[in-house]
Amino acid sequence: MVRLKVSIRDRNATALSLLVWLLFFGVCGCVAKPSDILSSSPQSVPRYRLAVRLLPDAHRLEASGTLQLAAVNFPRNSIDLSLSELMSGLRVDVVSPAVSAGETKLDKTERPYSRPGWGTTTWTISPRQPFPPNESILLHFSYAGEGERAGFIFDLGSEVSFAGGIGTAWYPEVEEVTGDNDGRLRGQRGTGMLEFLVPTDYLVHASGTAHSLPSEISQGTFRFEINDPTFFSFGAAKYTVQRRGGTIPTALYLLRPRKDAADFLDGAARVLGALTKEFGGYPHAEFAIIEVPTKQAGRAGFDGASVDGFIFANSDFLDKGFNTAYFGHEISHQWWGSLITSKALEGRWMLSEGMAQFGSLRAVESLEGEAAAERYRRTGYPGYISDQCALGYFALLARGLDHPLFNLPLEGNQSRTLSDSKGFIVWDMLSRTVGRTVFSHNLQNFIIAHKYQRVSWQEFLEAVEGDAGKNLKWFADQWLEQTGAPDYQLTWKQNGKILRGTVSQPAPYFRAALEIEVQGSARTVDKLIEITGDHVSFDWNVPFRVNSVTLDPHYQVLRWTPEFHAHFLHPNLK
Repeated sequence: MVRLKVSIRDRNATALSLLVWLLFFGVCGCVAKPSDILSSSPQSVPRYRLAVRLLPDAHRLEASGTLQLAAVNFPRNSIDLSLSELMSGLRVDVVSPAVSAGETKLDKTERPYSRPGWGTTTWTISPRQPFPPNESILLHFSYAGEGERAGFIFDLGSEVSFAGGIGTAWYPEVEEVTGDNDGRLRGQRGTGMLEFLVPTDYLVHASGTAHSLPSEISQGTFRFEINDPTFFSFGAAKYTVQRRGGTIPTALYLLRPRKDAADFLDGAARVLGALTKEFGGYPHAEFAIIEVPTKQAGRAGFDGASVDGFIFANSDFLDKGFNTAYFGHEISHQWWGSLITSKALEGRWMLSEGMAQFGSLRAVESLEGEAAAERYRRTGYPGYISDQCALGYFALLARGLDHPLFNLPLEGNQSRTLSDSKGFIVWDMLSRTVGRTVFSHNLQNFIIAHKYQRVSWQEFLEAVEGDAGKNLKWFADQWLEQTGAPDYQLTWKQNGKILRGTVSQPAPYFRAALEIEVQGSARTVDKLIEITGDHVSFDWNVPFRVNSVTLDPHYQVLRWTPEFHAHFLHPNLK
């Protein structure tokens, strides 16, 4: 295990370095020359140069920098920026164009959230003169954040400070109108440079590619360059680091040494390998796992959280040893919910949580076999979240908390559980319906075509249907826009070599292709039937004495089973 050691050098030199750093990036609110701050070349996405000073013991950050926006062919009277309600003291000055230069007027609109600290403020930035058309805009800003309240994937803790820009706008994110039917504005991804100044015994991992020299790290300075559109994120603490090379280099940032650290690096590499086969090329140069204390992670709303290029994992899951389902889910978010995001409420949970859980299932099946995947679908994966399986879905159904998957409510654990229990099995059934290879190729093509974009639910469904060459409206109608699940009943009788049976179901009727396993003392035969209405009968020649006939023996179709009925009728029975 490698522990990076840093030392405090001459105090006068350190103080001088800090003074230069503060003046250059303008923490005091000063405006530097454009040539000293950022190239003026237009960018298709917002481009930042952001300097952050972290004071963990004070639960505080101080930040300043520049924001460059590409030219557009119309004048602009204002620009809207999102910033978390946990940030304060925002100041924005226009550096260029010259006609608009100077201090701006700031008007704020609060966008509260039901959980304190998770809300966002929209700051409308109005220059002295409107921004003219066909000229890029360069803004200089400064602000601070302090206090012991957490946001979603954000907390300035004395042990760990971390932030995920996709969860909390901890830096000014340029807002865009996306045509959402829920009336929300969305922050845009950005590129640029991040620089962090931290206590000299701290390490920082952040979005982008690290460019810090050893001499800079020894002074507590960490620099990162971001060239792909990203929501900026970071983790900072007194970390111990272990690394693994390979096709996708992987790092593990731990708060204390662990004897099984190599297992996490090797396990993550195997999961990444399985998921790249399912979803396509990994979208970042490296991958990292960042430990966060369990209590602190819970305060920030997660057990595990995925951001561009790395994940935050709580200490409890690391203490349990490598868990394929947990890391399969979080790593899948590198594609779904991170690289691909939804532009509206419809499909938002299914294109993020549901698809990440499907990736988790595919990783388990690829690495541990079909029996492990079947258990995962039925009753969950050992050591993982217990309600993320069919049993968890039927628990919600039994409590009257079902809801169509295509438009799950934006907030609440109910939506998360539905997408992570019913949702991932629905994606698995769709994969089987169109064919594993076809579905995987479809997902990969969709990601290539829409990466870094917000997509609509309809775009995704049309892409799946187009690649499959099948009309899948029936599937979407019954599994995505309808609640519930089928309750198939099988009856059978053998007369000589003839096996006769019926599969029936109550309304509403679910269409499905169901495997039937016919087992004798020395032979087993698998048959396939398709049910579309209230019942379907079969009449088969079976040249051996039948001992049992089992419907859907590997639980490939989400459905009630006698065991599930017994569980909810007699919940104390195991």
